Amino acid sequence: MKAKKFKIIFSVVLLFHIISLYSRTLTVKQDGTGDYTTVQAAVDAANNGDTVLVWPGTYYENVVITQKNITLGSLVLTTGDNSYISQTVIDGNKSGSCLELRNISENFEINGFTICNGTGSYDGYFDGGGIFLNMCCAVNVKNCVVKNNTVPGYGGGIYLFYSGVYLSGTTITGNHAYKRGGGITLLRNSTATFDTVNRCNIYENYSAIGTDIYKFGNCPPMDFHVDTFTVQNPGYYYVYSSDLINEDPQYDITFDILHHKIEQSSTNLYVSETGDNNNSGLTPEDPLKTISYALLKMASDSVSPDTIKVSNGTYTPALGEKFPLSLKSYVSIKGESRDSTVIDAEDTMYIMYGINFTHNYKISRMTLTNGNGNDYGGCINLAMNYNSVFEDLLLTHSKGSVIGTTSIRQSPNVYFKNVVFKDNIGAKSFRSGANSIYPGFSDTVYLINCKFIHNYPDYNVPGMAAGGAATVVCEDEYPDSAVQVLINCLIAGNHAKGDGGASTYTAFYGGTSYMSNCTFADNGRDGQSGADIGLYYAGKITVYNSIMYGNRPPGILMFNHPSMLPNYLSIDYTLFEGGHENIQVLTGNNILYYGPSNIDADPLFYGGEEFPYNLSGQSPCIDAGTMDLPQFILDNMPDTDLAGNPRIFNGKIDMGAYEWNPTVGTEEHNTSILPDAALRLKIFPNPFSSGTTVSVENKKPSRVKLSVYNSSGLLVKVLQEGVQLTGVSRTLWDGSGDNGRPLPPGIYTVVLNIDGKERQSAKVIKE
Repeated sequence: MKAKKFKIIFSVVLLFHIISLYSRTLTVKQDGTGDYTTVQAAVDAANNGDTVLVWPGTYYENVVITQKNITLGSLVLTTGDNSYISQTVIDGNKSGSCLELRNISENFEINGFTICNGTGSYDGYFDGGGIFLNMCCAVNVKNCVVKNNTVPGYGGGIYLFYSGVYLSGTTITGNHAYKRGGGITLLRNSTATFDTVNRCNIYENYSAIGTDIYKFGNCPPMDFHVDTFTVQNPGYYYVYSSDLINEDPQYDITFDILHHKIEQSSTNLYVSETGDNNNSGLTPEDPLKTISYALLKMASDSVSPDTIKVSNGTYTPALGEKFPLSLKSYVSIKGESRDSTVIDAEDTMYIMYGINFTHNYKISRMTLTNGNGNDYGGCINLAMNYNSVFEDLLLTHSKGSVIGTTSIRQSPNVYFKNVVFKDNIGAKSFRSGANSIYPGFSDTVYLINCKFIHNYPDYNVPGMAAGGAATVVCEDEYPDSAVQVLINCLIAGNHAKGDGGASTYTAFYGGTSYMSNCTFADNGRDGQSGADIGLYYAGKITVYNSIMYGNRPPGILMFNHPSMLPNYLSIDYTLFEGGHENIQVLTGNNILYYGPSNIDADPLFYGGEEFPYNLSGQSPCIDAGTMDLPQFILDNMPDTDLAGNPRIFNGKIDMGAYEWNPTVGTEEHNTSILPDAALRLKIFPNPFSSGTTVSVENKKPSRVKLSVYNSSGLLVKVLQEGVQLTGVSRTLWDGSGDNGRPLPPGIYTVVLNIDGKERQSAKVIKE
């Protein structure tokens, strides 16, 4: 028995000895003195058990290794000298993964390289810019630097799919994945084990979800041991472990972090295009350079919510900005001005993403442009966010074949205020909706004083990207779980491709929409059939105080299935071109209410370059609306219309998005002093060219507001607003509007309001 056991042991030892005799070391030298001059050629020639030893140099390659168990190393492998890491570079040349490994069944070792500038291998998306592992049982990555790789999909630095990796002495930094896992992504039972002695460094990577690490799909819990990480106490913003179904964060990672790279801030941070990410960012004089870095640095603090203040300038990938910007709870981002603080994605990726359960933040005063969403919205994408505000934004020149500009999914109490969606291409520019993943987590989105202008289809995407303004959609088994509320919005000049269907706005599968004081005008499509607005499969739309005129094809269509809940359409106090007959009921199972207060007439828009859809003094829409509105609409009715005029005048409201104010800005305006001996209003010089002084003499303390209106009756400037004591106040007006730009020559009216009531006015001529 002992002899038999000895024979077995001897046979195993002999076998390994024979294998070692046949194992080879293949050398790679760029000067031609080695066995090969490229890493790929050596790998192709290698057999199981061989070592490919690479001499210093930069190898611009995308090395693909399949079903081989070898060791790939720099001279670190033979000398132990880590200086060879920076000298031996595998550079993906921005054309694929640096190293792509598939179907590795036994230990494979990568040792002693800098791995950079990879863009990923295809696995549903382009993933794994530095190292791509698919069905690899055991890969050892030792003494490497994986940096500056960028992928449109998952795993900027390292990507694992049904794979395992052992990481030792490796630094993973500066990698970027647009979708998931800036540093590392683990999918489907993948594992990452970290050396607790020769520790790794993982820091300052970036992604929409899991800026450093993302783990999804039955991957086991992880013990995370590193020397240096991005921050000392990471939450799921940095290391995101997800469940298999809903992508909810799972808290199954234990952290052992010795040091951190970024000291987090619990105060406002400042960003400038002339800044530096090595600055503190704590003052305007010492700003950071990128918003993405500021988001990494900012603590998510519910006790003291803070703001990233972004100065005027243009923030682009070429200048170091990383997209999409991954939003944080309690962290707002505020530009210096809407038109001069420009976030430009340069057609690389969409611009902002709110990961699950991000909440209580505000994005304001900036332009978002040149976003590319593909199957996402081109600018903004939110998933189960809540209590969020987007205000004073311009979203323009972005594209997405499924959603043109913005996608909101199951996100209650999200507000868009004074947001302009203009000149985007793709699908309908704004989409909100809900589904059965979280049936109790409904979606309620408010659009207030927003404009949808000149959004177009993408004719390069067949069967999709049909154009239009907005849609609301949910699953029919959960009706009313997706609600859009549009108040005082302009939807004009949008276009859709094809013939038939709804051009501009749709409510699908139980999606619910409320519209009050909206103007739909001059929207169109390629063909002549269809309608401007559509209800499909239990869609619900309720319209008050709106104008629907000049759309081609005009009207509303209703299409349903007998098994669905009914479509529901209610229109009241609305100018509706063509009247009741312009509602196309294409199937049964619909409920329609067409109120007696609707009118079918020309709205008599005043026209003009700045506000072409404001009302003339002869419009039938004046005072034709109702204030008998649902309370949630009244609670969110803006103070002013889209031109800045009071939204409710003399206790009445007009139809459409603009309120006609007969007391200002028209030739019929009474320019005489109203009877009040306590008030004096003077303007000198008048006419003026470069500036004039507006004086108000007040004989008792009052709340004073001085406003300037143009000849069309539109508010162009607020000169003064606040409490004035007894005496004379003088306000210099340089002839500019509220946006700071010079107004054209013409006749303007200065209106003085005292304690909320108009008291005096005077004409002034700008030459």
